[in-house]
Amino acid sequence: MTAEPLHDDPARELLAEMVALLRKATGEDPRWADEITLATRLEADLFLDSLELTALCDLARDTYGDEVDLAAFVSGLDLDQIIGLTVGDLVARVAAVRNPTGPPARPWPGAPGAPGAPGAPDAAGADQ
Repeated sequence: MTAEPLHDDPARELLAEMVALLRKATGEDPRWADEITLATRLEADLFLDSLELTALCDLARDTYGDEVDLAAFVSGLDLDQIIGLTVGDLVARVAAVRNPTGPPARPWPGAPGAPGAPGAPDAAGADQ
């Protein structure tokens, strides 16, 4: 999976903030966090367990406010989407909630809702 490059400072800042929240939620050291990218999967790459994910959701709410409800976002995903959930998915969700009038986040390949992702309609609309 290849994530979209970050070309603007707000996106870089948001990724750095999410990485800091992940470190707080997991108690991992800075070297662990150095390897995190938008494409890093929470379960398969970071081995986040349910308690750490809950802590991350709480930290995000404390940091960004009640409107950034990552717990509700995650609860709306199916099992395959949760397993494939990436740091970039969380960053995109926070960005979308913080800037609801901005352009929609473009999901990268494999992101929930992206073409070809589990449960996403195909380009011809065959799933409709």
